[in-house]
Amino acid sequence: MGKSIAPFDVEQDNKSLSLFEKDFYEETKFERLIFTEGKIVKIEFYKCSFVSCLFTKTVFEKCIFEKCTFTNCDLSIVKFSGSAFIDVKFTDSKMLGIDWTLAQKPISVNFEKCLLNDSIFYRMDLRSAQIKKCVAHSADFEEANLNKSECCQTDFLNSKFNGANLSFSDFTGAINYSINPNNTKIKKAKFSLPEAIVLLDAWDIIIE
Repeated sequence: MGKSIAPFDVEQDNKSLSLFEKDFYEETKFERLIFTEGKIVKIEFYKCSFVSCLFTKTVFEKCIFEKCTFTNCDLSIVKFSGSAFIDVKFTDSKMLGIDWTLAQKPISVNFEKCLLNDSIFYRMDLRSAQIKKCVAHSADFEEANLNKSECCQTDFLNSKFNGANLSFSDFTGAINYSINPNNTKIKKAKFSLPEAIVLLDAWDIIIE
């Protein structure tokens, strides 16, 4: 890893102060940055890592994240307006209420051990994405393409999958999902018992 940037706190009443001095960063580690309710515009990050950073309610406008990692960060209610994600991984991060449809498409993102409650992935192309060991309550995956995705051991309580393509996806160990095979593609998808029994709810049958 290259350059490391020390903790930096932007005061709430001084949003004119720039958090990033350059428009391109490569192999840089950002650690314990605090920047909330501000805007970051047209910054490109390549092979950068963000560790224990706080970006709640921040707007990332037309930024590019390529081969970056976010670990133990709080990105709740962040807006990624027109921002691009290319092979980006989020781990142990809090990411509540993010509307991913605002990001530049397509996106290539993976999540592990993240909080994704109330996230919106409506009609998004998430083929081969990883959503592993996460909590994704009330998330919107309607009409999303999750073909060949890995959704193992994730809690999908109250999440919506109507019209989604889950073909060849892996939901082993996942819990609390509600998936209707009548309007969701599940060909060759993997599920675990006993949770997989909910797939039969759509047919109103009785199992004894």
